[in-house]
Amino acid sequence: MLKEEDWSILLKMEEKYIEELCMQILKFKPNLVITEKGLSDLASHNLSKQGVSAIKRLRNTDNNRIAKAYSAVIVNRLDELQESNVGTGAGLFEVKKIKDEFFAFIVDYKDPKA
Repeated sequence: MLKEEDWSILLKMEEKYIEELCMQILKFKPNLVITEKGLSDLASHNLSKQGVSAIKRLRNTDNNRIAKAYSAVIVNRLDELQESNVGTGAGLFEVKKIKDEFFAFIVDYKDPKA
């Protein structure tokens, strides 16, 4: 059974790992990160501290459409991420509440491809 000090060591290791992953993303200076999977609260916090919004659990079809419109490349692992994969050209990203639901909008594309 793990002791309390063991838990704190594991927690520090997890925090460091997530911070390193966020730094890998942030070196490309994105404004928005989109993922089909989940995103930990700590990762979301680290990104938002740097002014980066994040959308998580986006459907595969929607993710593909956004990537095509931005001329972005979807990557499966952060070590595959390159500057040429990062999409550009979107104008405004905003979240609106319509009745009880929140919706994310990406508008004003400079050169839409989809």
